[in-house]
Amino acid sequence: MRVTEQSRLTARVGYLNQVSAKLDKLQGQLSTGKRIDRASDDPAGAAISLGHRQDIAFETQMRRNLSNGTAFLNATDSALASAGDVIQRVRELTVQASNDTMGSNERTAIGAEVNQLIGHLAQVGNTNFGGAYIFAGHKSDQPAYTTTGSPPTAVTFQGDSGLRVRRISKQDAVAVNVIGSDVFGTLFTDLIALRDNLNGSQPGQVIAGSLQQIDAGLDRVLQARADIGARTNRFESATFVSEATDTDLRKLRADIEDIDLPGTIVAFQAQQNAYEAALGAIGRTANMTLLDFLR
Repeated sequence: MRVTEQSRLTARVGYLNQVSAKLDKLQGQLSTGKRIDRASDDPAGAAISLGHRQDIAFETQMRRNLSNGTAFLNATDSALASAGDVIQRVRELTVQASNDTMGSNERTAIGAEVNQLIGHLAQVGNTNFGGAYIFAGHKSDQPAYTTTGSPPTAVTFQGDSGLRVRRISKQDAVAVNVIGSDVFGTLFTDLIALRDNLNGSQPGQVIAGSLQQIDAGLDRVLQARADIGARTNRFESATFVSEATDTDLRKLRADIEDIDLPGTIVAFQAQQNAYEAALGAIGRTANMTLLDFLR
């Protein structure tokens, strides 16, 4: 079979194009640090990497949920702590006022302070965080409690029993709120009755009768704080697990997508040498004539 010089040149140019294409690919990988730039580079690897990317996106969303939920829980705990302080102060005043040696003027003064504490407790019950009333359930766009009269004759819960749930993993979801009616119960009614008894100069035995309701209210607040604390710990643990999972997933994705830098540099240098050699060979033969071969 006769092989012309033109066919040889064509073959060399074809080889040069192949080497150039490989060189461009390696150069692109070195510039981006990625072995897979499109699915066609490694279909199987790209499919696995896509799964890792979806899992990473899920973990990122989980951490947003966890961060938001933790902040909401912390705000709720702070509000409950304030409520506990108010109730504790009311208890101290009630113990003082239950002493029969105390005069009516002194009880009236204590009644005035209790009245202020009722207003403060109603304000705590209407705590707003991030535009949501934390004790109102799903009706978080409106205050959890309405106050009737001044001084108040009634403080009424107007929320519902809805739970604000945050997903913390693929399997679990946890509520971040507590319901005002569950925490405060009939405490507002009980404190209004106590205030009225103080202002009405009722005897110490009648005043002391409010201690049972006050202690029950304090117990509910403390129990709610314990529950919030347990949920906060769970959110913090879930955040730690999500961060560790995210790190592992990113490593798995990098193992598939990213280049082996030393190996890629060696391959690039080899292809560059091959490219330069091909260019040299073509350059030496491109302008040769029949006389060059007859010499």
